[in-house]
Amino acid sequence: MAALPGVLAWMKTSFVKILFLHSLVDPDRGGGAEVIVWEQMRGLRDAGHDCVLLATSDQPGLERSEREGITVWQAGIRNVYWPYHKKRPTAPWRMLWHAVDSYNPWMQGYLRNVVARERPDVASVHNLPGWSAASWVSLTRLGVPAVQVLHDYYPICVKASMYKQGRNCTGQCAGCRVFRLPHRALSRKLAAVVGVSRFMLDRHRALGYFEGVPVQRVIHNARAPQALGVNDQPPSEAHQGLRFGFIGRLDPSKGIEPLIAAFLAADLPEAELWIAGGGKQEYEQHLQGLVREPRIRLLGRQRPADFYPQVDVVVVSSLWNDNLPGVVFEALAFGKPVIASRRGGIPEMIRHGENGLLFEPDAPGELQAALVSMQDETLRVRLTAQARPSSAPFMDMARWIGEYEALYCEVRAGPMRTRQQEEV
Repeated sequence: MAALPGVLAWMKTSFVKILFLHSLVDPDRGGGAEVIVWEQMRGLRDAGHDCVLLATSDQPGLERSEREGITVWQAGIRNVYWPYHKKRPTAPWRMLWHAVDSYNPWMQGYLRNVVARERPDVASVHNLPGWSAASWVSLTRLGVPAVQVLHDYYPICVKASMYKQGRNCTGQCAGCRVFRLPHRALSRKLAAVVGVSRFMLDRHRALGYFEGVPVQRVIHNARAPQALGVNDQPPSEAHQGLRFGFIGRLDPSKGIEPLIAAFLAADLPEAELWIAGGGKQEYEQHLQGLVREPRIRLLGRQRPADFYPQVDVVVVSSLWNDNLPGVVFEALAFGKPVIASRRGGIPEMIRHGENGLLFEPDAPGELQAALVSMQDETLRVRLTAQARPSSAPFMDMARWIGEYEALYCEVRAGPMRTRQQEEV
């Protein structure tokens, strides 16, 4: 971790007020990014810093509340709809929404209002849908140094996934170039950028984003073991055969359908596949129509502490270049080996043949072969033994919060930075 001379000592006595700008308040309506934002705010709060969250809402106006000692502002969306309802709007409405969200000046009044009231030292910008890149401009004009934390590909892709028609994009399509026209230049005005994986940061930089941003860093996400319930897991129920588990957002990009196909083709008569999670209503219904095999169960949303103890192996079958899916290190923390695709930031967590197996989604039969190989008890025992120890860096909250503390204090100290100390 790069740090300025004296910053670490200075920050022990200098508390920072941090404005978190994010799309959603509640993890139950979102996913991993919302969980991580709240984990970070709690950790910084416990370290003595003052955290304020500003997020979008489907209710009009600007409302203030307090949760867990953290000030929460919710701003009614000023666009054609709020994008977090389960029912998917029609294509024309989605097109209009993205056009407005390319640069949405109508949301900036909320941001200016909250900055005037809260007077933050630094802004930690996370998922931008609803706020748009206009928020980068607003924060710069207000004199608040902004750190963009990249959880997804929103700055370069309207779908935030760089995944289209079943394939990963190698560059920006025409639509994304149009809807992201101002983003490349505006991204260069930020005080800092953080990739939650090396892959995520490198993909943005390869397309010319964040050039000249003085602080560019990779900080892998972390979770508090007690929040996951790692040490309070119930005893696993006895069952015959292998039980594979998938937990996460139900979406075609997560590779659930290829996972089901590979499981059926593997011909493991005593094995089961449990699928936990939620998604868009029409896709949930689509999956329900596919699953006619009693050994495959759709469970809906599940608490990690309830789910992981009941499975033997966790499968992360992402087709898209997944950023740094928390399900990987969560599964490892529960002592479960992981079969995962070589996509995005996933190989930054899985060491093939040590704590799990990696497969290439485009290679026919690789996922099926990985499922079959888990019948080998010697292999499974070896991978299981290394699973929990390999999760340690992702459960080290003190280290993780310390890295962000140093970053926010460094950004706040702005003029003291030197180019030599800026990049990792």
